[in-house]
Amino acid sequence: MEQLYQVRKNADMITQKCKIDLPTFKQLKLKPSSYAIISMNSSDFICQVWPTLNLFGLGIEVGTMVSKKTALHHGEKSCSITPIQIAPAKSLSVSLVLTKAEDVKVYRKMNAESSHHLEEVCRALLYKTCVTQKCVVDKEKCTLAKLHGVSCVMINCVSEGEYCLVDNKTKITVNEIQSREHYLQKETITQTAPLGGLEKVSEELKEFLSVSFTGKSSPNSTLRFPKGVLLRGPPGTGKTSLVKLICGQCNAYLISVNGPEVFRSRPGETEENIGNVFKKAFLMCEEGPCVVFLDEIDSVCPKRANSDDADNSRSTSVFLSYLDKMHDYRNLAVIGATNRPSALDPSLRRPGRLDREIMINVPTLNQRREILKQQCSRLRVDSRLDLDAVARMTNGYVGADLMLLSHEAAFSALGSLKAETKYNKDTMLPLITTEHFKAALKKVLPSTQKGSPCTTDFDAVNWNDIGGLEEVKLKIQQAIEWPIKHPEAFRRMGLPCPRGVLLYGPPGCCKTTLVKAVATSSRATFLSLSGAQLFSPYVGDSEKLISEVFQRARAGAPALIFLDEIDSIIGKRSDGTTQRGVQERVLSTLLNEMDGIGIRLDEKMDSLEAEKDGHVQDLANKSVLIVAATNRPDMLDEALTRPGRFDRSVYVPPPDLQARLEILKICTKTMPLKDVDMSEMAARTQNYTGADLKNLCREAALLALTEDLSSDTVTENHLNRALSIVKPSLNQLLLNKYQQSSSKEKKLFVL
Repeated sequence: MEQLYQVRKNADMITQKCKIDLPTFKQLKLKPSSYAIISMNSSDFICQVWPTLNLFGLGIEVGTMVSKKTALHHGEKSCSITPIQIAPAKSLSVSLVLTKAEDVKVYRKMNAESSHHLEEVCRALLYKTCVTQKCVVDKEKCTLAKLHGVSCVMINCVSEGEYCLVDNKTKITVNEIQSREHYLQKETITQTAPLGGLEKVSEELKEFLSVSFTGKSSPNSTLRFPKGVLLRGPPGTGKTSLVKLICGQCNAYLISVNGPEVFRSRPGETEENIGNVFKKAFLMCEEGPCVVFLDEIDSVCPKRANSDDADNSRSTSVFLSYLDKMHDYRNLAVIGATNRPSALDPSLRRPGRLDREIMINVPTLNQRREILKQQCSRLRVDSRLDLDAVARMTNGYVGADLMLLSHEAAFSALGSLKAETKYNKDTMLPLITTEHFKAALKKVLPSTQKGSPCTTDFDAVNWNDIGGLEEVKLKIQQAIEWPIKHPEAFRRMGLPCPRGVLLYGPPGCCKTTLVKAVATSSRATFLSLSGAQLFSPYVGDSEKLISEVFQRARAGAPALIFLDEIDSIIGKRSDGTTQRGVQERVLSTLLNEMDGIGIRLDEKMDSLEAEKDGHVQDLANKSVLIVAATNRPDMLDEALTRPGRFDRSVYVPPPDLQARLEILKICTKTMPLKDVDMSEMAARTQNYTGADLKNLCREAALLALTEDLSSDTVTENHLNRALSIVKPSLNQLLLNKYQQSSSKEKKLFVL
């Protein structure tokens, strides 16, 4: 008999009673003092049912002393009552959960020497209690349990029937003894799906923990078990989530400490807090595997060299001393996480303390696809959703960014519902499509690029928006777009990826627009750096900014670093013995970064992951392309323009007749023209650049509005008048100079 009734949960955990109002009790035809299963909130409670007159209107008070988790979900305010048949329990195997962790070692020793005393304690606690397999008997409010320091009893196995009653003849065997802290943490850890893209790191961390938990190091043995590991990587890559997931899978007790939590203002309190953390770890590792996880460990163990803060030096020394003591304990490991490994004290990273370092870097293309797949598995997505396209559009996004991106896409899908549609729980949620992800990309920026002075936003530019220059477009696509979009073709042909591309030509010939077009087409991270951003009155700031730009570009690879007007940023090095200027120091730093010498060890990415994504060489340097633009190529240093740095030099010429015609059509695409011969206008605009032609069309429209503010057409007369106002920027002498430079570059051309 199974029906639904309104329930009032009452923690009557001592008597295991369920009180039912009299009309309901008669309707169920239950016997007083009989046992039944009360199911609600994904839990089953074994109770002894009794009628009462204190409850009215299908009211039920449930005692929650004996409970069991189930997979079925019931309503919060309803329950089902199912009578059960019980039999005397002949034997039980149980696990004891003690209130204090200090008592675990004593009880285990007592159970190993003589189990008779613990058997009597368990029999007294469970006397006249109906239990079943895998249920929990909560004794938190029992006076006898408090006397013996027992919090609850877990029933592992029963011998007779599904439900049985414990009596004086029941034989009880204690299989396991653990503390309440250990038990509650295992209960609260939910088995979530694996973190996408971190399978390799997960296996490496599991392998490390299995070796660390094997045993303590013997003083007479040369074998020393590793006890510490350092997780390093940018913020949001999943370091903390990975540790929690792995500890749940390894059934290890996790002591999580944030670095700032242990610091106090008074002298000695910080060292005392660090000692309390490790003393608790030494105690908990007696029960089983234990992991001490220190998030933001760089705040606990900062560098002691050149530090005037005595508190930091003392905390670092105390922490290191406790790390050295860890080798005397079994089932104990320390995991530290930081996004600033260079800020750690070097003595912490030596073998014997943090023996191993695991790098969790910005996700690659395949890893981003796996992360998005895991996130979308919990959402209602369209079957036509192209995760590959979304993964290609999210260069530089870490796991936290991708999770937020998925949520924003879901909100975007909800926002697409009509405003007049009233939402209720039965409303079918809309499907999340690729367009929703594209809309979310405008709101969610990658964490690796936030706060950077070189990150710029620009409107998307398509190749069709640039008139003419077909040969130049092809060269730029070959040098920039093809290595990013088709790396397997370059690997198949044995072609090295270019390091840099130099665009030079007269002013106004859309060099910057070409770079924007290739950045839009390749979906690469776009970083722009100008002289105003670079130069600083403080010595060393400019070189530091160059290194930061390359570091952010490697984090968001594939990336384009655009140096506009590079001749004003970096000039030629002087041959004299005068003191080096800031431009020469910036040039030296740029050359080192382009050659890969500036890559620090803490920033180096995994070469195996790079090879999987199609980059045949070091991903940290080869997937960063430098694109520079200048109208003074003669002002650049020869060391910068040699092959191996700027591999290709592309001359961007002024538009010819056909190109001018296409530019005029693009500029007047949204302009109401009347009786205008574009071919004749293109022939009359010789020596005009693309910027001049755009200004010409704008001036013609302004002249039309000047004559009549209500005018809706632009005639040929307006264009002719604009020609007398807008003069060409180029002359034959300037063009001859660029043509000579172009002929020299063709002789030195190397791919």
